[in-house]
Amino acid sequence: MKTAVSTQVLIQGLVRSPDREGALAHLDTERGFAFVGRGSMSLIDVIDPTIWVKEKLSLALSGHSDARDPQLRRAIAMLRAVHAELRARPERERTWISVLVVLFREGEGMALTAGDCPCYRFRAGVLSRLGRAAPGTPAERPEGALGSESQVRLEMVPLNPIAGDCYILATHPLREGELSLLARDLAQARDVGSLLRIATSGDSDTGRVAIAALAGEHEVEIPPAAALDEEEPAGYGPLELDPIEPAGKEAAARDADAALEASGFEAPGAGKVAEDAPSAIDEEAGSNPEHTADSEDGIDSEGSADAPGRGRAEVGLPLPPSFAERRPWYEWIALWGGGALAIIALALLVRAIMPGILGTQRAPVQQSAMPLGTGGNLDLFSDPPGAAVKIDGVPIPTRTPATDVAVSPGTHRVDMDWGVYGARRDTVQVLSGGRVTLRPRLLGSVGFRSSDPSRILDVYVDGAYVGSTPVALDSIVVGRHLVRFGGPGLSSTAQEVEVLQGTRVELIGNAGALPDKGHVTVRSALLSDTGFESGRGDPIWVDGEMRGVTPLALDLKPGAHGVRVLRRGFPPQITVLEVKPGGDQFITAEFSSRSEDPLRFTPPSKISISNPVPVTISLPEGEWDDSMILWVYAAPPGGSFQARRMTRLDPSSKLFAALIPPEVLRNGGRQVRIYFKAVGAAGRELYSEIYTIPVSN
Repeated sequence: MKTAVSTQVLIQGLVRSPDREGALAHLDTERGFAFVGRGSMSLIDVIDPTIWVKEKLSLALSGHSDARDPQLRRAIAMLRAVHAELRARPERERTWISVLVVLFREGEGMALTAGDCPCYRFRAGVLSRLGRAAPGTPAERPEGALGSESQVRLEMVPLNPIAGDCYILATHPLREGELSLLARDLAQARDVGSLLRIATSGDSDTGRVAIAALAGEHEVEIPPAAALDEEEPAGYGPLELDPIEPAGKEAAARDADAALEASGFEAPGAGKVAEDAPSAIDEEAGSNPEHTADSEDGIDSEGSADAPGRGRAEVGLPLPPSFAERRPWYEWIALWGGGALAIIALALLVRAIMPGILGTQRAPVQQSAMPLGTGGNLDLFSDPPGAAVKIDGVPIPTRTPATDVAVSPGTHRVDMDWGVYGARRDTVQVLSGGRVTLRPRLLGSVGFRSSDPSRILDVYVDGAYVGSTPVALDSIVVGRHLVRFGGPGLSSTAQEVEVLQGTRVELIGNAGALPDKGHVTVRSALLSDTGFESGRGDPIWVDGEMRGVTPLALDLKPGAHGVRVLRRGFPPQITVLEVKPGGDQFITAEFSSRSEDPLRFTPPSKISISNPVPVTISLPEGEWDDSMILWVYAAPPGGSFQARRMTRLDPSSKLFAALIPPEVLRNGGRQVRIYFKAVGAAGRELYSEIYTIPVSN
């Protein structure tokens, strides 16, 4: 069974998240943006700052009260707010975040960069970097990253995708050798699926988002998720994104300039650095800054003389004869003065290091933490980090995490202080030559509920799903957290919450207006040796209820719905469709000699929260494909489905198992809805029905 969406431009994407902390790759098909970023964590950060920015971006690009406000303007305003918040922090607690956001609309798009996260385009066998060239080695604090400078410098590159283009977003700049290999492998791709898999392969420390542009009405062939993420790849399938700007390049440039002027942003390359650089948004159709000069090996040269922002002297052009070297009259005076200053500096240096050589009295803190004799060591960690530490009443200069803190053998009192969030005291016994590790967690409590008790809301804390309303977290780390409320077909709302030790906070999510229903058309087709024949009179079940025969038009509420179509002499065709509010979607059940049996599951009588048992399912009889990956989807009644990858119990078996996430089981409805999905090579998909199972304690 296939689904089709009729659009002018279709985007099919694939995501691979990096293994390292402090980096993130994300494709949000629901809100219509791709995001990659990396950053550093400060002492006051509870979560990875890139997750924090991604969540804020998701909210900014969700349903908006003013439909005329374009996505680009909202994204710029959000980045400006994040930058201002980072700059408002004290210097020692300030972090930086390098981000790249890509937005698409029908026939055009926009790449928005702050920092050095690169965007590459593969077109007609040539791999090009879009925008300004970055240094060969990523900087410790990239130039232009959010929070790195007093005024953020934003680069905007208009995109004009054509069918066959592949855009690759990376959390880290790729080296020249990596680009050469990537260009060679992309040129050998045979279809869209293999193109996306190649584009997202590579170093596990670098996250990537690959986006392929398709034209016209297209039936989706989804690439398999094998050897990619362990989580459900949310970027699979086609999507049509919201408009970025009003139609037309002049309107796009006009609105973007107005947004920059209103928000106080510095235009890309503004000021002295960009005196020779072209405009970030070209008004002429033929001056798209997306293009760069292609080198012979199919990769754009980032160091060419034509690179944006490079002046005459930077590219090594010879100076005119009038600038020949002359010895000024004051040269000898400068040499004598410089020598005198060097002697004075040397004397000051010797004076500074002599006390260390001769020995000085230890400070009181050193006497406490590092006494005479053989001692032990303390490794001090905390959740959240950034606690001030005292050992036996004497403060140490380093906040947590602090490692290799030398102390004398014996019993020591360790006090950690997080300021307004709370404090904690521990007593440790340290042996001579031993090492003790402390990992205290300072916890608080938060409860979540919906403004309309009859409607359930999904709750996400710092980007992770924690349950559906009403739900309480009695063991959440103190500090600042970003909470997002949502649900099938609903616009997300969010707020930040401060969690303190020993204090319970109650948050109420706004349920908002009821979303519009989606229009779904179900058809059937018979494929035989003589060709294609439209089916009529085939019975249809939706969510286990008989609704009519093909062809059939239905209005369904937003969310996941199971659709089953029957035809005599063939196995039933089952699919699970995520219905969007107010949209038109189509399902075609294809019956042929190659029709496959669906996934069949015998639900248990109940699922226990305290003693959970894995759910198991087997591939259909005769079905054998080593590339098959199975997922279980679980949701509370009225909530969104959460995906978990299943594990094959034996390499030679077709039996898979997985535990239902406990945060899904803990819901007020005391039920859980589950279904299964198998994904194979060339976009093959098998579904099960949606089952409702009671939940017990």
